[in-house]
Amino acid sequence: MSPRPDDVVLSLTMLRPEERLLLDALRVRGLAVRTALPPDLADVLSGRVEAPRLVVLRNLSHREAIGTARRLEQAGVPTSNRAAAIEVCNDKGLQALLLGQHGVAHPRSLHAFTHDQVRSAVESLGWPAVVKPVSGSWGRGVVRVTDEEALDVWVGARESVDAAGKLFPVLVQEYIDKPGHDLRVVVVGREPVVAIRRISQDWRTNTHLGAAVERAEITDEMAKLCLAVVELLGEGFYGIDLIEDRTTGATAVLEVNANPEFARSSARHGVDVAGRLADHIAGSLLG
Repeated sequence: MSPRPDDVVLSLTMLRPEERLLLDALRVRGLAVRTALPPDLADVLSGRVEAPRLVVLRNLSHREAIGTARRLEQAGVPTSNRAAAIEVCNDKGLQALLLGQHGVAHPRSLHAFTHDQVRSAVESLGWPAVVKPVSGSWGRGVVRVTDEEALDVWVGARESVDAAGKLFPVLVQEYIDKPGHDLRVVVVGREPVVAIRRISQDWRTNTHLGAAVERAEITDEMAKLCLAVVELLGEGFYGIDLIEDRTTGATAVLEVNANPEFARSSARHGVDVAGRLADHIAGSLLG
């Protein structure tokens, strides 16, 4: 008797607590599931083994995730998230263009391909402004420039490590004065399942930079913004970062993550994110 083909394969770079929780949750729901590093998928892509019904992309490397998703989709293997969604989520510049084109609230953002364009963009948006790489996680490389001197320091540092300008473009974004926190909403399929408030005295409120976490209510405004994102990217598993303006009270989409971490925050807010994601996957595969 030939072995049962996989229902789900988790494509990953390393086995983190999130993937362990998801593996257990999928197995509890009766799905045949295994993990795979990129080389492990060669037999699937070549047709030497029967393809799984779904590959869930949990690769840490942005390049690895999008490359794997594209190859699997070309081979006719469904993926979550879709390659197009992963591509947008991995590029903050693409996100800014997509959200802006469709009228989804988002901080004003300008692309810059040279240092002079960075200066012009900051002058256009006003001080302070935020300069960030189009690709990256955990707040790395994100800088708030408050005046000409700060911008000169950023340009000088950038030129010293990237004299050829290969790390362009960057995104220059208006600075939003947050009320000491931002919001992360976890979306499964189309549904916001939990929101957390990330609190910090630093202007960057990433948990990797020490922000504290508490559960937040999902308001109608937050749900509406999340639905607008899903309408553009398609159903999937997302961490949608929202930012509130301390002065106006308005809420906007800051960024969308296609590979959100959830293990540590789940322990704090009590929502079984892995279980909710497993329910969604099982429902789509088993009917």
